[in-house]
Amino acid sequence: MMQASRRTVATEASIALPGWGAVLRPASTLLLLLAAGVFFFGLVRTAQQWLVLTPIASVQVDGALHHVDKRAIAERLAPVVTGNYFSVDLVAIHDVVSATEWVDEVRVSRRWPDGVRVHIREKQPVARWGQQGLISSRGELFAPSVAEGTDGLPVLFGPASKSMHVMEQYRAMNTILRSLGMSIVELELTERMSWFLRLDNGIRLVIDQVDTIEKLQRFAYLYERQLKPDAGNIASIDLRYRNGVAVGWKVQKNMKNITPSV
Repeated sequence: MMQASRRTVATEASIALPGWGAVLRPASTLLLLLAAGVFFFGLVRTAQQWLVLTPIASVQVDGALHHVDKRAIAERLAPVVTGNYFSVDLVAIHDVVSATEWVDEVRVSRRWPDGVRVHIREKQPVARWGQQGLISSRGELFAPSVAEGTDGLPVLFGPASKSMHVMEQYRAMNTILRSLGMSIVELELTERMSWFLRLDNGIRLVIDQVDTIEKLQRFAYLYERQLKPDAGNIASIDLRYRNGVAVGWKVQKNMKNITPSV
C-alpha cells in the first residue's frame, strides 16, 4: 500500500503548470501584429491624405508622333487637368485629345503619384482624298489644316459615303499591279460605279463594277504575255469588255484583237 501511494504522488508531481513565457509569447505576437496593422493603416491614410492635397503636377504625352504637336496638346489639356491623383477627369482628357487633328486613338492613365500619361496613336494617311483631305488606313476621311509630307501619296476620288470601299479596292488593285512593277497614282470611282485608274507609268485603265478584280487580273495576265514589250506606247486600256480589252495607243499600231488565252 505504501509503495502504490508513493508512485501516485510521484506521478502527480511530474505534471508541471505552463510558465509565464508560454502564456505571454502568443500575446506579444498578437500585440506586434496589431501594432503593425495600426502603423500600416496610418501610413496608408497619411498617403491618401497627401495625394488628395497634392494636385496633378505633370502630363506625359507619348507615342510615335510626326504630325501631333506635344506642346499644343499640353496647352489644350491645361484647363481640364485639374484635381489630384484620384479626382483628375481621365474621360475629359481623352475627349480633348481625341478631338485633335491627326489623332486616331488615345489611352489615358494615371501615373503615381501626381501625373497623367497620354498615349497617342496618329492617323496613318494612305492616300489623298481629292482636293478635300486625306484618307486613313481605316478608310476614314479627315482634313487636317497642315498635311506636310503627304504630297507623294496617291489620290483617290469618289462619293464620300464610299470612302471605305474605295480604300479596299485601292489595296486590292494595287496588290495586283505591284506584281507587274506598277502602282496606282490616281483612282476614281464615278457615280456610275466605274473605276478610272492612272498608273505611275502613265497608263490609264477603265474598269466597270462587274467582276472588277477579275478583269484587272486578266489585264495582268495579258500585260505579261502580250502588252509588256509595247508598254511605253500604251496610253489607255479599257477593261470593261467581257472577252477582251481595248488598247489606246500613243502611236497607232496595227495589231490583232487582244484577247486572253487563259
